[in-house]
Amino acid sequence: MVTKILASLSGNRLLGSRWLWFIVLSAVLIGSYASVSMLQAINGTQPQREIDRGIEYLSGAEANLSLDSLLQNDQLNWQTEQRRLLSYGMQKEPMWFRFTLSQLDYRQKWLLEIDYALLDSLRIWFMQDNRLLSDYSTGDSLPFRSRNIASEKFLFPIPQSDQPVTVYIRIQSSGSLKLPLKLWDMEQYLVYSGEHGLMLGLFFGFLVAMGLSNFFFFLTTRSINFLFYCGYVLFLGLTLMTLHGIGYKYLWPENIWLQGRSVVLFANATMFFAVIFSRELLSVHRHSLLVDRLLKISALVFLGLFLLSLLLPYWLMIKTFLLILIVEVFFICGVGIWLWRRGVAIARIYTIAWTTLLLTAMFASLETLDLISLDINSHYLLIAGASVETILLALVLAISFNQQRQQVFDAQQLALNKERDLREAEHQAQEELEYKVQERTLELEIALRELSEKNQELEERNTLDSLTGIRNRRYFDRRYQAEIRRSRREQTTLTIAMIDIDHFKQTNDNLGHLVGDDCIKAVANLIKSLLKRPADDVCRYGGEEFALLLPNTDERGAKVLLEHIREQIERSPVGTDAGDVSLTVSIGFVSAMVSSSIDDNTLLSQADQALYQAKQSGRNKVCQYHSTASQE
Repeated sequence: MVTKILASLSGNRLLGSRWLWFIVLSAVLIGSYASVSMLQAINGTQPQREIDRGIEYLSGAEANLSLDSLLQNDQLNWQTEQRRLLSYGMQKEPMWFRFTLSQLDYRQKWLLEIDYALLDSLRIWFMQDNRLLSDYSTGDSLPFRSRNIASEKFLFPIPQSDQPVTVYIRIQSSGSLKLPLKLWDMEQYLVYSGEHGLMLGLFFGFLVAMGLSNFFFFLTTRSINFLFYCGYVLFLGLTLMTLHGIGYKYLWPENIWLQGRSVVLFANATMFFAVIFSRELLSVHRHSLLVDRLLKISALVFLGLFLLSLLLPYWLMIKTFLLILIVEVFFICGVGIWLWRRGVAIARIYTIAWTTLLLTAMFASLETLDLISLDINSHYLLIAGASVETILLALVLAISFNQQRQQVFDAQQLALNKERDLREAEHQAQEELEYKVQERTLELEIALRELSEKNQELEERNTLDSLTGIRNRRYFDRRYQAEIRRSRREQTTLTIAMIDIDHFKQTNDNLGHLVGDDCIKAVANLIKSLLKRPADDVCRYGGEEFALLLPNTDERGAKVLLEHIREQIERSPVGTDAGDVSLTVSIGFVSAMVSSSIDDNTLLSQADQALYQAKQSGRNKVCQYHSTASQE
């Protein structure tokens, strides 16, 4: 098929040459590879366990009972789920689920994730021997701030216990009812969350770039088709953001009404702009007035569904939309294939683009209606299809632009033939001017680059201590503030350590300042060599005092590292002109997770107090700051 396409287009002046189809194939392959890589990256970090087959559930009239009634009634008809996918289609009635978490290392922190962002009501209880450990109530029917953990997915901390924990979950939703449960080690989830956020950021950033670029094309060309494409990209992005819970987290966290209808509103708007964009791009009215009229009707149907979604129940409108979408998939793909067979060049690329997205949308719709079961999350499938489709549609717009450029080029060529001499003279003058401009521009770029390099070099020198070569107090103050904010934002443990050379004044007075300088340099280099992680930093705080920044380091790890530093300094005499000088150091440190109630300078002050304690208790030791009040 590809060979026939290339053969049929080899002499087509509209597309220029065979290179264009090489670009088309490359775009398809790159888009497919990027989509697959994105899915592999997201699914690469796996949870400790997926909770599916074997879970017990309760539905029907018994599901309306309260938790106390469930605990007191042993005659309830609990059923055991035999399927791996906990998906129950669209139903208005609530459902109860229960399962037991056993063999969890109580020394670690565990999270329970519900990897589905569209649940109206969600309540969860963690029980042990019918004793309540903790409970949470959340869902789209409550403001986003009601969530215990501010995540687009539903996340719940599991109470730490060395005994099995029984979990009860009650869910109710006007849309599709799913319960993809995952058990995560907290540290592993942070890795997964970073990968997941990066992939979504790249995808939505790409959509924003496409939307803005085409909006600027609309402003400059006044071509309405660019505006239609902007509307399509905008609402496609909003639809996918809603499906992933990102919209509720960042855009409308207090608007419960919009969250309850956002999927059907944005999805209908997406299809409305998609249909009118396709109609304009392919110039369907030039080939068939009937097909053009059907596309107009399709667009009006989706516009009507958008307006009705403001008033009618969500469950009714989402079912209506999904059924119409399935029909529309085949219709639009059929139009593309029909125009392809009629020789419309861009219809071929268009058909490949829309077939990719609309087929993934169809599979996602069927999975939402519980008609098929997919191993890949349907939301991620939509992202993969949208990635390939957006790349190819961008290529279609580029081809359209190439057509206009070709027409302009032909007009310019005709004018050149009539006024050859004048145009050649103007062309030569323009080339000379452009050459001079380029020459001056190049000189300016070189000068700016050299200036930038000098500024960077100067900035780097300003952060280095002239004696030891390690970072100085100025760098420490700036880095300290950044790490404090990161610890407060990400809720990670930060360790601040202060190191002071014992009896340094006596060494200076007895052996001289040059020997003292050698001692300071030796201690700085030794500490620097013992820090293995790139994020760890040692700075000269002043005189014979050093400060250490150890992000993501708890008190146990900090204690081991600082004891090792102290021992190595004690065992490593400094060779000087006055002979070997034995040194010891006193170290004070604090490890804490910075909360919003803690002042920025608190940790530094506490580390300094711990250093004072080390010196007062005999020197040559490591002391940790312990507060009298508990703090995060």
